[in-house]
Amino acid sequence: MPNADLIEAYRSAREAHHRAVDNLVPLLERMAVETVRDRWPDANELELHGEYNSDWIPTLRIQRVIALDGRVLYDVAVVAEDEVEDMIDEVGIEYLDLLLDLTGDDFMGAKSIEARFLVDGLHSPR
Repeated sequence: MPNADLIEAYRSAREAHHRAVDNLVPLLERMAVETVRDRWPDANELELHGEYNSDWIPTLRIQRVIALDGRVLYDVAVVAEDEVEDMIDEVGIEYLDLLLDLTGDDFMGAKSIEARFLVDGLHSPR
């Protein structure tokens, strides 16, 4: 049986980990949105899909990018130029996959990130 000091150290480390995740998740969401806004400054919403790929690796990818006025700026079903595809892939690999790793099943299936919800550390997969 672990002694009381070891148990307390474990609890403290676990709480620190939870706080770090709580701080990192909204940053990853904002990084994803801001990276997309480099291409489309009026981007407001990223429609996402989380799934396990054929190798059973969890992936979270952008399906559509929606503008403030509701226009569709990007749709995965429509072939885009290589530069756009590269940016979408980079966002997925750099920010969204880590977001999925940190949140578990929260982002599996169809979800979205809206820029207007990314304030004061709030995040809400919808």
